[in-house]
Amino acid sequence: MSLKSLIRNQKPLTVSLVSFLLMLAVVVTIGLVGGRHIIDYLQEQLVEHGISHNQEVLAEMRPLLEHSFQDGVPAATITANFQEFIEHSEPFGIRLFLIDRTAGEVIADSSAREMLPYPVSRLVGGPVHQFDGSPIPDLVEWSGTGWRSSGSGTTELLSMQPLTLVERSAQQWSLGVSSDLSDLLALMDELHLHLDLVLLITYGLIGLLGFLVLRWVGRRYESGLEQQVEARTGELKQAHERLLDQARLATIGQTASVLAHEMRNPLASIKLALSAVRRSEGFSSRERQRLDLVVGEVDRLEGMLGQTLEYVHPVVRDEQPVVLDALLDKVLALEEALLTEKNLRLIRSKCPQCPALRLDSEKMQQVFLNLLKNAREASPEGGEIRVSLEAVDGKLAFTVSNQGKALEQEVQDHVFDFFFTTKARGTGLGLGLVKRVVEEHGGSVELGCESGAIVARVFLPAASEGSADI
Repeated sequence: MSLKSLIRNQKPLTVSLVSFLLMLAVVVTIGLVGGRHIIDYLQEQLVEHGISHNQEVLAEMRPLLEHSFQDGVPAATITANFQEFIEHSEPFGIRLFLIDRTAGEVIADSSAREMLPYPVSRLVGGPVHQFDGSPIPDLVEWSGTGWRSSGSGTTELLSMQPLTLVERSAQQWSLGVSSDLSDLLALMDELHLHLDLVLLITYGLIGLLGFLVLRWVGRRYESGLEQQVEARTGELKQAHERLLDQARLATIGQTASVLAHEMRNPLASIKLALSAVRRSEGFSSRERQRLDLVVGEVDRLEGMLGQTLEYVHPVVRDEQPVVLDALLDKVLALEEALLTEKNLRLIRSKCPQCPALRLDSEKMQQVFLNLLKNAREASPEGGEIRVSLEAVDGKLAFTVSNQGKALEQEVQDHVFDFFFTTKARGTGLGLGLVKRVVEEHGGSVELGCESGAIVARVFLPAASEGSADI
């Protein structure tokens, strides 16, 4: 009997029911396969995001350690400071560690401080694989990104990079970070189960409407799910950055307190003693130059200490609104002699229509002073510096531009980072202070190159609380 004859001999209701069931089976099968594809895609994205996050953490940590070596800090001090710093990493769901490849030992670990140091073989407690499935025989000399799965069902991403230390250093260290993906993968499995249930119910209800309607709904569901994951990822990233900033400020605050207690009184005594010695008449001109050099270094240390303390002081807005042009006049008066000494020409543009703002005038004056100082130091002899204040789209924009060597892209990306500096004798806190103060006033700051000039801009809300028209 042919299929056509078989169908013709059945009741219309039976044919309709069988057709619906066949169509539903096809649609459900496609739906389940599509759901599996979505989960696999999301898992791949989560793994890629975990790898990218680990690489970002390593990129932020490596310069701190390498710069410490370049500055001549002892290895034991670097290890102790690093261990103290990484203990804040656990709330972010990551584990940071430092390996001495020469000794084959883990010398810093955010999850095992009491065991330090210990052999590298005890670092992960199981085999580590690369993403092509091949095992990693020796973690001491390995660098890259891999994964491990323990007997308890946990899955970790492991990333390691060797540190580039100064040539004279005997240490060979590697910096590593691991992140546990078990919760996220378990969430994906649970999501897969719920997704299958939703698809079965949904496809059962809309099966009669056809595969095209089902496909339309499925695509939009997938898009909404991806947007939720992206939104959640963005929120987690912002929270991570806020917690990192808080940890950095706490570290600076502790450092500043120690410096204030241990250095200010000795520096004052040294400076007082040197000043008394300089007033003596029995020194040659060369000896006086050496004394002046020592006093200058003492002044520089006092300045660095003051800048470190200033970095952690909170912003306190003045009771009365401040006219930014008047504040800028004070800064330019302080810089006038130094600009003249370098034969720099200053071009100033005022903004009479700009409103006065309630802000911390002392800290904002320091912001202007830091930006103008950077412009002066980066300008060639006899160059030109432009300073302007204007109202733009509901904001007040303060701009400083100067001639000079163009900034490399890496410098532009990290110029506001904590302790980042290109100056041999810089602290790396000047522009960091600028960014923190401006952002606590609800504004933003940027630095880049435009038309052959280095341009720094500060944007402040023009309609802040307590502002007044002038």
